[in-house]
Amino acid sequence: MRLSLLCVTLLASPALAGDFEGVITGKSVDAQATAAGLNSMTMYVSPAGFRMEASGQKPGSTGAHFQMTVLWRAAEPGATYILNAESKAYMKHDISQAKAKDTAAPTVEKLGKTTFLGRSVERVKVTTAGQTPTELWMDTSLRFPAAALSAFGQEQGSRNTSWRALEKAGVMGIPLKEVRGEGKGGWEATSVEKKSLPASLFQVPADYHQAKDPLDMVPAGQQEALKKKRDEALKNMTPEQRAKFEEMMKKYQQ
Repeated sequence: MRLSLLCVTLLASPALAGDFEGVITGKSVDAQATAAGLNSMTMYVSPAGFRMEASGQKPGSTGAHFQMTVLWRAAEPGATYILNAESKAYMKHDISQAKAKDTAAPTVEKLGKTTFLGRSVERVKVTTAGQTPTELWMDTSLRFPAAALSAFGQEQGSRNTSWRALEKAGVMGIPLKEVRGEGKGGWEATSVEKKSLPASLFQVPADYHQAKDPLDMVPAGQQEALKKKRDEALKNMTPEQRAKFEEMMKKYQQ
């Protein structure tokens, strides 16, 4: 599942009275239940920020289980944290200075209303150039805090994002279901719970260390084998490929 689109649309609303604070849980609705990918997701939203926890299986023959936590803090707009509980490590990406990209605006087509989880939702089709169209089931009765929007907004780095297209179309709220392509994959909420959340959910734990290399995010027992694979791959890279890799590593270390 394309997490970026889900995150964009989850915060596709301006601040209004009765902003939502609480927990949204969900599951994958992939047509191939055994396919590698996202299985479950839990999202926490409050004026302090936005936190997403996802788990599933990695692609490949091993199908290793993975867990990922992504955090946006209202106190640090433009900063994205990726946390790994197993290695007690985190990576911080500061994209506040990133230049906005000039991309074609996505189109939004309204498909009508239906009921989901006992809630009235509006179905819309979002089409972005070069990507598979996505159908979203939006609960327009719910809103997200302005602080969460501010924390997440700079992540997109584009003037024409999906949430801006939804806003222009007058479809603002929380998506409770995402269907990709011809129903071949997606995600859907299983519960929506309004509740106050502790500030600690939107902070990096004090016993975590900052990773300067992506391998630092991997448990110590796996780092050596992965480092060997990376060193072998570097030997076979062209000068152009190696330059791109080094540039990517610099971004990780910012």
